Amino acid sequence: MRVAKRSDLGRKKTLGSHAGSWHVSVGVQPKASSNHVWRNKGVKQGSVELARIGRKLLAEPKGKASGRTGARRGGSAGARAKTGVKTGEGRGSASTRVSRGSKGARAKMGKRAAAGRGHAAPRGARAKQRTAAQRAPGPAPQQATHRHGGVAPAGRESAAAHAGSAGALPPAQPAAAPESGYAEGFRDGVFAGGEALVAQHIPPDHILPAVAAADLIEAGFRQYAPTLTRLASPHEMAVHIQGALDAQRPLSVVRLGDGELLTLAADTVLPGEQVQELAPFLPYAGVPRSTPDIRATLAEAIRGADWIGVPISRAPTFQGLLFPVMRHFGIDWSRLNLTSSTINYSLHHSGLLLPVVQGRRVLLIGSQAAELGALLNGRGVQVTGIIGTVDGVADIPRVMQQTAEHSFDIALVAAGIPAVILCRRIAGELGRVAIDFGHLADKLVTGELHL
Repeated sequence: MRVAKRSDLGRKKTLGSHAGSWHVSVGVQPKASSNHVWRNKGVKQGSVELARIGRKLLAEPKGKASGRTGARRGGSAGARAKTGVKTGEGRGSASTRVSRGSKGARAKMGKRAAAGRGHAAPRGARAKQRTAAQRAPGPAPQQATHRHGGVAPAGRESAAAHAGSAGALPPAQPAAAPESGYAEGFRDGVFAGGEALVAQHIPPDHILPAVAAADLIEAGFRQYAPTLTRLASPHEMAVHIQGALDAQRPLSVVRLGDGELLTLAADTVLPGEQVQELAPFLPYAGVPRSTPDIRATLAEAIRGADWIGVPISRAPTFQGLLFPVMRHFGIDWSRLNLTSSTINYSLHHSGLLLPVVQGRRVLLIGSQAAELGALLNGRGVQVTGIIGTVDGVADIPRVMQQTAEHSFDIALVAAGIPAVILCRRIAGELGRVAIDFGHLADKLVTGELHL
């Protein structure tokens, strides 16, 4: 229940080297006949291969880690790339393979492939799906491995569906160029993201025999493992929230995503023009333009909140901005109480949301407040107040005035970026519990998730 749907335009830009260490490359849907684009897809997929190795170390005993690393090195990059040609469930696009038949047949196949890729979907719907995928709970390694899912290409499905009928197209054969381009790009991505970086540290006229980049990542990870920071789990957060409610003690839970971080990064750690290109959705999320006053207010809300949800993703516009932004505003993250930025989803998926709010007086704030209130009432939750759409950060004074007029124990606020400021003020000025509820409200209202 953010202020409005986010556009996907910002996802197609490139985060440059202004900050010195980040690069994001999010491409447009490839054409089936473009070997160059398939190669670029391979580069992007290959570049996450070594990152996946490091993440898996968290979940494996030390004895298994080295064995799995050896198995990965022994595996063929070409074989992985061949699997990667198929559509990943998390990627949301399908690779179209067409036969070398007539031009009309290829055009017909292209239309079917486009339908499979979802090109006809509204732009706002695609943006919502992408935002939900980025914020949805679940460890990043699992989301990454889903990209190798075995979904058949749309073109192949269409041909198979018509096989056997009069005048049917023959089964489509894989085109050699896209697959070879993908495999080439995949290998280049793995090399650029691993061995090429290692080579930069090897002095002239030297080699490092029989030590792969994966071995160095494993060794380096063990060195930095003591600095791992644990985030509060959903069950721990539920205990904190219920404890505050029982004691009638104020408590604020806010969450930082790419919108909040890009707002803080504008004209501070990134040029304002670059932020506008990366995040054209900010006006719809409640910040028409990132100004010094807005940045200062948002930073103060983060500094004063009781619990701060931070992104697990190490992507450039998530953790890539989190710590530079914290440093710029003088926020010592090590002194903050941290949980995941998807804690709203985690509470729901863990079955803890209803137990937290049942038996409490609940105030709902945001564009989906009325519909969400009907759902909660149907589950026996006492909704004592509803405040509709929050019209950006400039509307916060009005919302706070109306909030003070309601009797409630806990406020669920789904109002885009202003939710961070509202939750902090509701707790600090009114002495209540306030939770940044986010897009979970939309998913419950649309039926994508169920109470």
